[in-house]
Amino acid sequence: MRHLTASMSLAGALAGAALMIGTPAHAIIGGNSVPASDPLARSSVLVVTGDANGCTGTLIGRRSVLTAAHCVQGARIAVVAFIRAGRIVALTPVLTASGHPGVRGPRGNNAPIDVAVLTMRDLPPAGFGPARVGGREPPPGSRVTIAGFGRQRLESMRSAGELRRVDLPVIQRSPSGYTALGVPGLFETGRAPSACQGDSGGPALSGGSVVGVVSLVSGPTETRGCGFLTIAMPVVSIAPWIRGAVATGESRAPANPRVATLPPPRAPEREGLPPWARIDRQ
Repeated sequence: MRHLTASMSLAGALAGAALMIGTPAHAIIGGNSVPASDPLARSSVLVVTGDANGCTGTLIGRRSVLTAAHCVQGARIAVVAFIRAGRIVALTPVLTASGHPGVRGPRGNNAPIDVAVLTMRDLPPAGFGPARVGGREPPPGSRVTIAGFGRQRLESMRSAGELRRVDLPVIQRSPSGYTALGVPGLFETGRAPSACQGDSGGPALSGGSVVGVVSLVSGPTETRGCGFLTIAMPVVSIAPWIRGAVATGESRAPANPRVATLPPPRAPEREGLPPWARIDRQ
């Protein structure tokens, strides 16, 4: 278990991915809004670090969130925001972040795994609850659902903050373990369904369970990958590590937690939130 300020370096993570060069995934292109009554809305959260970098996460325990490790890499402060119908209803600080240590590759080198488990200070507010992690690894040709709070349009920051989801076919799994998702026939248009800015760390679901974490997108530089290929980090094989990180983090967290609420406007939890959050105007 590492404190939030501990380094969870992903140096070289993409170098051996045997995939196109990509950038962190930041938002859902295409797809549909997720209604507040949907189980996906009840388990999805926004993770914001002190530099106003926003990612998506998934509740997987009483006080635990699953997200991408690069989302909190080097962060000194992070906050989990609970969003309902496009509005932030509660905030809680992240106490610790545990990044996966990686696995030994075929050449004996360490292959990083872009997955982290965050431990929150407070309990989720009413109406939010954990998702199930595990199940079966989706094979090529099957479909998974990805979700996130990111931008619907790359050029518009105001298009972020709404939870959206889209179904994507599984194209292949690379030798490094990453899973490629997308609709190749639409890549030429630059508007293929995909993740985009703000969706890193969001869930990839199959059969009602979280089977992956959105890690990055890949495509032409001018698009930042949005509207092209989405890359997810599979979590089925590392589910035992995830459960262990949840148990360790929650056992070390302060006892008798309160339920998360909206703190006063000048509280540290509100610092670094993206401009579109506008929680002080509610």
